[in-house]
Amino acid sequence: MAFRVEYNGEDIQLATLEAALDCARNAIANDLDRFDGWAVEHDEDVDDWFVQAVRNGRRVGPLAVISALDHRTRPGPAIVEEWERRVSFVGQTPAEAFAMAADWLERRPDIETLGDVGWHHTASGHQLRIYFRG
Repeated sequence: MAFRVEYNGEDIQLATLEAALDCARNAIANDLDRFDGWAVEHDEDVDDWFVQAVRNGRRVGPLAVISALDHRTRPGPAIVEEWERRVSFVGQTPAEAFAMAADWLERRPDIETLGDVGWHHTASGHQLRIYFRG
């Protein structure tokens, strides 16, 4: 299945969702001087992925849209490729959040790949988000 990344009025086609997500993140990172992590959401109704940078717990900068090309040209049921999942850890200190994440990862040998890590300081503490594929 091919994917198209649309960002700042330009688009590029890539062979895999993973490559498209990496492309979107790199394009955004090249435009922003400072950010803490990523917001990656999937809209199952239209089967598009939305990628945006996050700073201080808020989305900032332009939005990248990733669209699956193949299924839009053929009739039939939509196939949703489950690429990333997210887990969050909130600690009173950064060390506490990282310790919880390390403990959780140690108990999850089924996790194949870490996609990204997001860091946010929130009113309830320090939040560490891990995007993974299992």
